Amino acid sequence: MDETNELLQIIYQDCDMAVINLTSLLEIIKDKDNKSKGCIENILKEYEKYLKEAKKHLKNNKIKPKKASMFAKMGAKMKMKSDVNKDNSDSKVSDIVIQGLVMGIIDINKRIKDYDKDVNKDIITFANSLIEFQQRSVDSLKEYL
Repeated sequence: MDETNELLQIIYQDCDMAVINLTSLLEIIKDKDNKSKGCIENILKEYEKYLKEAKKHLKNNKIKPKKASMFAKMGAKMKMKSDVNKDNSDSKVSDIVIQGLVMGIIDINKRIKDYDKDVNKDIITFANSLIEFQQRSVDSLKEYL
């Protein structure tokens, strides 16, 4: 697989995991009085847009999107549920989401640096746009820490 499609797969998987985990998190805290819910819902909606866009790019390149492994999804869900059941404060919930966002920022930044010369520039722009969204999301959640 060429570097452009590999970067797109990484973006797709990052967004797929984020959508799954944020949806699960919102389900866990749905009956709680968390002020951060609205912010998290907005982050989820934006991730859904990036996921859709990544899928479109992959299909245009005739590549089947690869979802994150079931093991990775289940492990993340179980850890998050355990953490939130212990402490469902806005501070803890925001911390969990921020950790996920930062992991995505780091992973995609590494890939951009690895592939920069070999990847379609439109996809680099797309990846950088995702990183900027993730950073804005981190900044918006800081008020709940």
